[in-house]
Amino acid sequence: MRPTKLKEMCYAKDTMIEIELKFEIENTERIIQTLKEGGFVSKRERTYEKTVMYDNPTNLMQVTDGRVRVRQSGDRVEFSYKIPITRSGIKQELEHEVVVSNFSELEKILEKMEFTPTTSYERYRTELEKDGMKATIDDYPFATFLELEGPEDKIKTAAEGLGFDLKDNLTDSCDTLFTKWRQERGLKPVPHMRFDDYQRENQ
Repeated sequence: MRPTKLKEMCYAKDTMIEIELKFEIENTERIIQTLKEGGFVSKRERTYEKTVMYDNPTNLMQVTDGRVRVRQSGDRVEFSYKIPITRSGIKQELEHEVVVSNFSELEKILEKMEFTPTTSYERYRTELEKDGMKATIDDYPFATFLELEGPEDKIKTAAEGLGFDLKDNLTDSCDTLFTKWRQERGLKPVPHMRFDDYQRENQ
């Protein structure tokens, strides 16, 4: 492949530290309305996403608490590595990410490097933004969550303005929360979270 083609296939964003708050929500429409009344504007309408996590035979990601992740969001494919800086209080993570052109070809590359899928999940994501903050509403098969990302003081103020108690902030990943949700209902753990086949509480 010619070097000039590389720019057409992927680009990288600067390494960044994510600072975020996460809360479980029930009334999505009310949250969106309140965010907009507080000055947030729509960045992306509700979009289907598929995310796959990978690890190698030495379980490097599990041992180091890191994540190698490929995400399909509409026509966009993101390849990222993330690792927590802290999980106490406000969640902070170090993240490296590139956008690539082809999900299946990236999977083949990872396979050749002995990274294989470990878990996956589906969701619908809605994004809003305001003054350097990002609000995302993620509808998973088992629950819906609001994430506020940005400067710590701003997201704390935004969360409290929405009526949340900062003590209710969630620092676990969505797949960990899904596993806990199933355990609370006496359901066996499953590696993949799909809208079509997950077990609801009343099943």
